[in-house]
Amino acid sequence: MNRSLAVQWAALDSHFHQHAGTVGRFRHSSRDAVIGMWLGQTNEDGEPLSQLERDALIERYSELFGIWPE
Repeated sequence: MNRSLAVQWAALDSHFHQHAGTVGRFRHSSRDAVIGMWLGQTNEDGEPLSQLERDALIERYSELFGIWPE
């Protein structure tokens, strides 16, 4: 495998690893919990969302409701 192709595969691997972590962050959160966290922009502990948590909450919201949160 040439170096360029190896670099591309490494970048994809990193991307999908990060995406899997994002998707898994609020995997078990209920509809009501997701709405509450989104409206409050806080996590389940009441702390402000980190960028990863915000991205994860958007993923979970769209999974539950089929639309992006407003």
